Amino acid sequence: MNKLIELRKRMKERALDAMLIINRENSNKATSWYISGFSGSFAFLLITGILNTSSQTLDTSHKLPCRHSFKLVPYKGGGIEGIKIILDQLISTNAIKRLGFEAERITYFYFQNLLSDLGVELIESDDIIKTLRMVKTEEEVEKIKKAVNVAEASLIETLNMVKPGVTEREIAARLEYEMKKRGGNPSFETIAVSGNRSAIVHGTPSDKKISQGEFLLIDFGAIVDGYCSDITRTFAIGEPSDEMVSVYNIVYEAQKEAREAARAGITGAELHNVAKTIISNAGYGEYFGHGLGHGLGMEVHEHPSANPLNTEPLPEHSVITIEPGIYLPNKFGVRIEDDVFLTKEGCIVLTSLDRELKTL
Repeated sequence: MNKLIELRKRMKERALDAMLIINRENSNKATSWYISGFSGSFAFLLITGILNTSSQTLDTSHKLPCRHSFKLVPYKGGGIEGIKIILDQLISTNAIKRLGFEAERITYFYFQNLLSDLGVELIESDDIIKTLRMVKTEEEVEKIKKAVNVAEASLIETLNMVKPGVTEREIAARLEYEMKKRGGNPSFETIAVSGNRSAIVHGTPSDKKISQGEFLLIDFGAIVDGYCSDITRTFAIGEPSDEMVSVYNIVYEAQKEAREAARAGITGAELHNVAKTIISNAGYGEYFGHGLGHGLGMEVHEHPSANPLNTEPLPEHSVITIEPGIYLPNKFGVRIEDDVFLTKEGCIVLTSLDRELKTL
């Protein structure tokens, strides 16, 4: 799939004369990289095919991978006024009247001081990029697999140092080190929470030491070659209680059934409800308070979503997470998360770590 050609087709459908993509200090690196192949931290893309970079990166941008031919327009400073001068010239030269932009990716300051004064009709066009990025090419899926492999190998190594007395923060730091050692970076801040803190859905690692008879929940991922993985596993430290085993098995069953139901064409809400029904029937529905999953790609949270509000069919060749959980306040939490590639027939599970309860 030629992403620039696809983007232009969708722009034509919306009668857009141009599309502006702004990446300022990595604020929107994923989209600018996705469309152009340029991975720098500062770029303004005016589609059709004009790439403006800062003067610092312009000197070397010809050496950087770029998916298409773009005219490079040097930015020599001057802050927002300097950028506006360039855009004014480009808009005039190309007779642009209707300009699409990503409303979710631009600050109020930039909208007020840059876009609103360009003398064009501004069209919020976030959905164009979102829908493009939902469908993954074979090359993109291979990169996600690589990110999965780096993350999984890193966790396996990290588990060798997990024992009572080690802190959550030490576990998270070791896991992130192992990912970097293997050529990746954390795709988000690693979550390593234990005991009653494992009931915090998105908890931050602390100086709490892990202890016998409690759960350790690790939610982590790597980013490699611009693409992310996102995985969660929950481990027992020493012998778990009967309640812990029971709750774990409910989450395990909900996650298994959701994986088996996942396919292109099912709506996000329908897939969410596969897991939700199992958890609710077991009496824990109120303790599963988040969506079943989300899209995954150049960012760790993308479209489409598998949650109760998404009544749209999940598209073929999208990659999503499947991550049900049960979180009992002041007791413990359990979550199991895999990354899957959706096809018409079902899904291909990209993650390979064991899902059965493992005791460390």
